[in-house]
Amino acid sequence: MVRVVRNGITESVHTGHVVVCEAGGQVVASLGDPERLTFVRSAAKPFQALAVLEVLDGARTALDSDSLAIACASHEGNGEQQIQAARLLAEAGLDESALQCPPALPRDLQTACEQRWPDPLAHNCSGKHASFLLATVTMGADHATYLDAAHPFQRLLAERLAAACSTQLHGPGVDGCGAPAWLLPLRALAVGFARLSAGHEPRLRRIRGAMQTYPELIGAPGAYDTELMRADGRVVAKRGAEAVFAAGTTAGSRPLGIAVKITDGGHRADGPVAAAVLEALGCTVPDEVRHPVVLGGGVSQGVVEVDTAVANLVAG
Repeated sequence: MVRVVRNGITESVHTGHVVVCEAGGQVVASLGDPERLTFVRSAAKPFQALAVLEVLDGARTALDSDSLAIACASHEGNGEQQIQAARLLAEAGLDESALQCPPALPRDLQTACEQRWPDPLAHNCSGKHASFLLATVTMGADHATYLDAAHPFQRLLAERLAAACSTQLHGPGVDGCGAPAWLLPLRALAVGFARLSAGHEPRLRRIRGAMQTYPELIGAPGAYDTELMRADGRVVAKRGAEAVFAAGTTAGSRPLGIAVKITDGGHRADGPVAAAVLEALGCTVPDEVRHPVVLGGGVSQGVVEVDTAVANLVAG
């Protein structure tokens, strides 16, 4: 799917799978195996947030858009992102000691220079964990076991993820942050993002709106999902670990979802593949995502090049 070209020579090659689906479940186009069972990792966060909203709505507890965005984020741990995660914890009457994601140093360089010790608030999934804790406290469940797959909130979360993507879940495994990690067919992830982009139901519309309004909270400047949403307001995008990437768009005549898995887990390839498909669908995509440069001596010596079969996947 992707070639890394340095000084005119193919230096590396990435293989993978990509599928484009309608909200109703129809596969529009694919390369590789659309049914490949995949740990979708953080690309599931928008659908995990459905369970959070259901619990809070049932208790008539409001959640503003920036808090909802950080619940969907894989952030860099900058000051604003940590503040937003801490706000969710405060709503639950908790502090960062309740978080069960591992302590981490911020990926944001300026914040890392100021915060020299690992802290769970700086973990890229702290917003998700804080939202889980808020939902758990709101429903009156034990917050000390909120990551247990048998926990009432985790059972609800799995049900909402499966329903949003119209699929049966497999697993779970354990995600990098310690939360349950579910296996889905790649096609199902694309269906979910088609529905997210369409605003298939009110809570999905709220999640889509939060992600598109606060793309800088979802990732960071330079992150593929952040930059794709900044470039085109018709795109909603979310990256996951091990080179999983999903996006949805309303640029064409119907909402479509895209799901990508790069076989070797190389993140330099997943965003460009998604960007190539989005571009073919009529979206505006940033050149730095579509054609990342290969550096040598601090200057461009080549490009990360998406195969023409990907770019032509949805032609016509």
